[in-house]
Amino acid sequence: MLDDLYWVMSYSRWKDDRYFPAFRDGFMAQHAQIDEAGLNKARDYNAQRYYYQGIGRYTPDQAYARGLSDLQVLADLIPSDGYVHGVTPTSVDAGIYGFIANIHFFPIPTPLKAFVSDHPNLVRHCETIHAMVSKKS
Repeated sequence: MLDDLYWVMSYSRWKDDRYFPAFRDGFMAQHAQIDEAGLNKARDYNAQRYYYQGIGRYTPDQAYARGLSDLQVLADLIPSDGYVHGVTPTSVDAGIYGFIANIHFFPIPTPLKAFVSDHPNLVRHCETIHAMVSKKS
């Protein structure tokens, strides 16, 4: 399921023309060594990957339906308090955090971000683990 969610997250950034401009601008601001030609080459490469993986053959609505379905599983799995397996986070929570944080803290309003924002248990889980990780840095 997380593998499937990865492809939808990536699709939302590189393939969907509604969100690519904001992604491009943010990416270029963080990676000044990459020029627009290099970024476009990476976008073309990703388009090929999406096609062969399968997600690139879907309409944006179909692609997001897959990602939203994956997020619904996580929303059903994560309790309003605590973690997947109790009061202490485990590696399962860490894996989930990597995906939810990549959506929650991403400043572009994709359908994935709207879903996460609308689920307090996902936001709480993400922000709680983020605070733990930030304290250790």
